[in-house]
Amino acid sequence: MALVKCKECGVQVSNKAKTCPACGAKVPKKTSIVKGLVFIIIFIWLFLSFVAALSPDTSSNYSKPRASTSTSSSSSTSAQSRAPNWLHHTSKDEMTGKKQEFATSDKVVSTKPMEFPYSGTKAWMGIGCDGSNEWAYIGFSGSPNLNNTDTESGYDIVTTRVRWDDVVQQTKFTQKWGDSFLHFRSTPAAIAKIAGAKTMLLELDWHGQRPVYFEFSLDGSSDAIKKMRASCR
Repeated sequence: MALVKCKECGVQVSNKAKTCPACGAKVPKKTSIVKGLVFIIIFIWLFLSFVAALSPDTSSNYSKPRASTSTSSSSSTSAQSRAPNWLHHTSKDEMTGKKQEFATSDKVVSTKPMEFPYSGTKAWMGIGCDGSNEWAYIGFSGSPNLNNTDTESGYDIVTTRVRWDDVVQQTKFTQKWGDSFLHFRSTPAAIAKIAGAKTMLLELDWHGQRPVYFEFSLDGSSDAIKKMRASCR
């Protein structure tokens, strides 16, 4: 039992009494702290729910990203399709001052991933000239370890299949021992194919990985070759 003060006469009265025995006024009841906190929390929750219901729904302004216009999208796509895969560049020997001109393709990886230790190997096609000679080659980021080659003095002869667009041909390359380049044995024929075809697929009997295929785009090769030859002259 607890005592409370009568709000009318000030006499201490039991909180269980319904009326004050002195003046007959109604006795106030004490509310526990826990009940008071629960009441406050419920009141705040109801108030916030009421405010949220009255607020305008702005989520639709942010739920969807802005759509790009068809004009900008198509222009971006066409710009990418026009980007050449072959470029012309110059290499200079700082000691002698001699220059070599090159037309080279983008670097590509094999059509199917290669396993360790050749994973991530990249390849590119190129044509070079020094004012007197031209040569066509395929470069690699690491030396190709090839099977079924014919060994000569200081180099190997590699015979493999090459597909120019839809035409498959047997093609011969030379590779100096330990070198990272395969050189076309027939340079004029190779350059004519590179300038005239759209794609080239190379098949290699790579040790422990066989067979391995590298596909090169020849888009822009003709223009790059013309710039290379103009610089060589």
